[in-house]
Amino acid sequence: MKTLITAGCLALASASAAAAHPHVFAEARLEVIIDDKGGVDQLRHVWRFDELFSSTVMLDFDANADLELEDDELAEVGTVIKDSLADYNYFTFVTKDGKEISVTPPDVIHADFQDGQLLLFFAVKPSEKMSLTGDMSFGTYDPTMYTAIEFFNDEDMVVKGNAGACSRKVIRPDADEIISQNQDMLTDAFFNDPAGNDSSKFFATRLQISC
Repeated sequence: MKTLITAGCLALASASAAAAHPHVFAEARLEVIIDDKGGVDQLRHVWRFDELFSSTVMLDFDANADLELEDDELAEVGTVIKDSLADYNYFTFVTKDGKEISVTPPDVIHADFQDGQLLLFFAVKPSEKMSLTGDMSFGTYDPTMYTAIEFFNDEDMVVKGNAGACSRKVIRPDADEIISQNQDMLTDAFFNDPAGNDSSKFFATRLQISC
């Protein structure tokens, strides 16, 4: 039981996922919450997974086989995912003036099932104080490249709260341009390194805030 998730972090965080292309797809929303002191308070995530992957989660966690996930079953999904993503910074990347900043674990990952698709809701906080100064970047990606987390619209990456005079821009990297500029590094050996790497962050959509 729970074969999908326990074998590969719901297939989301398998460090041995050597095939450098996604097998799981999720539509995402990211909200950067600004507190009343003008700092980054938290990052709120919403992920909606593809129907194929969602159906597998249903089979793994539907203990009473009624083709529905009750509250206790959904809570178990969230708990397993929370534990599995801990080593992957919850697929959240944050930088401030080029420095990478980790995030604290979410209190809980809420799971829901709507229209045949698994949804996850959770919030994380920067592990250190982040004032609205300089250049900041926020995004979501799977470092194993097993899961494709997509922001289909720029409006899916938002700032909530008073960001003052800071500018906001959604950056969508051009994959061909990145590969061309990093040919010496982005080799087959790099993508298939069994130890894993952060190659996917080069291609990930991100929200850039400049103050």
